[in-house]
Amino acid sequence: MNTNPERPINYREEQTRLFLKKHMKKLIIFAIAFIALVILLNEMFFVVGEAEQALVSRFGVIKRLVINSHNDFHTRYDEHLKDELTLSGDVKIAIGSGLQIKVPFIDKVEKYPARLFTYTSDSEVVNTAEKKQYYITTFAQWSITDPALFSLKLGSMTSAENQLDNIIHPVIVQSVNRMLADDFISNKDVLNTYLAQGLETINRDMCLRGIEVKDIQIHRTILPPANLESTYARMQADRAKVAQQLRSEGQESYLKVVSSSDLEARRIEAEAVSQSGLIRGEADAKALEIYADTYSVDKDFYAYWRSLQALEASFDQSSTLVLDQNHPLWKDLLSALNSYSD
Repeated sequence: MNTNPERPINYREEQTRLFLKKHMKKLIIFAIAFIALVILLNEMFFVVGEAEQALVSRFGVIKRLVINSHNDFHTRYDEHLKDELTLSGDVKIAIGSGLQIKVPFIDKVEKYPARLFTYTSDSEVVNTAEKKQYYITTFAQWSITDPALFSLKLGSMTSAENQLDNIIHPVIVQSVNRMLADDFISNKDVLNTYLAQGLETINRDMCLRGIEVKDIQIHRTILPPANLESTYARMQADRAKVAQQLRSEGQESYLKVVSSSDLEARRIEAEAVSQSGLIRGEADAKALEIYADTYSVDKDFYAYWRSLQALEASFDQSSTLVLDQNHPLWKDLLSALNSYSD
C-alpha cells in the first residue's frame, strides 16, 4: 500500500526489498561461509617463491622443510649432519617451489631467503710467516641452506653475522700466518690454495648451524708504513726480474729469426750463383758453337776479321802503326785483301 500519494510505487525496488527481507538470513550465512572458506584455504595453502625456502612447524616442533631444487646441502654434508635433526627422519624435506599445503591453524610457516649474503669483516692486522704485518679486510659469500638448523641454533641474521665473524676472520688470519709475504702479495695461486683449505674448515663448523659459506677472499690489503718501502722495493725487483726475462726471451727470438733469415739468404744466393754459372756456361758453349760454325764456313775471312779486331783493340784513333809487310798481322790482312780482290 502506497502511504505517500505523491510518490509512485517502484515495483522493482519493492520486489528487491521483499526478497532481501525474506532471504537475509540465508545471504548472511552464505557470506559467512564464503569468508570462512577463504580463510580456511588461506590457512591450508602457502606459496614458496623461487628465491625462498620455508620451515613448517607444529606446536613448536619442526615437521617439514621446503627447499629449492638447487640445494644439495644435505647430500654434500650428510656425514657431518648425520646426528642433526634434519637427517634424523623426524623432519620431512620437500624439494621444489610453488604452492604447498599445511594443516590449517595448527602448522606455522616461516620463510627464509635462499639468496647469497655478503659478510665483510673489520680491518685487522695480520702477520705473515716472516712476521711482516698487513692490514686486511676479508669478505665471504654465504647462504642459509637448512632453515631448521638455522632457526634452532642461530635464529636471526645478526646472530649469523656474529658467528661468521667469530669463525671466518680467525681462519683467514691463520692461513696468512703460514704464508710468506711474497706469496701473500703476488702469488694468487698459493693464496687461493690456503683460502680453499680455510673454507673447508669454516663449513665443517657452519654446516651444523644451517649455513654454507660459498667463497672467502681477501677484500683489501693495506701495508703498514714500516713495510711500505721494503715491499715496494721487493715488488720493483720482481717486476725488473720479469722484465729482464721478457727482454732475454725477446732477444733470443730475435737472434733465431735473424739466423734463420741469414741462412735463407745465403741459400738463395748460392742457388742464384749456381744457376747463373750454369746459364753462363751454357751461353759460352753456345757462343763457341756459333764461333766454330762461323769459322768453318770461311776460314780466311774469319782470320781477316780477327786481325781487324786485334788492330782495333790495340790502338786508338790517334795512333800510328808501322808494320813490315812480312809482319803476321799485316801479312794476313794483305792476304785477305788479295783473296777478295781476286
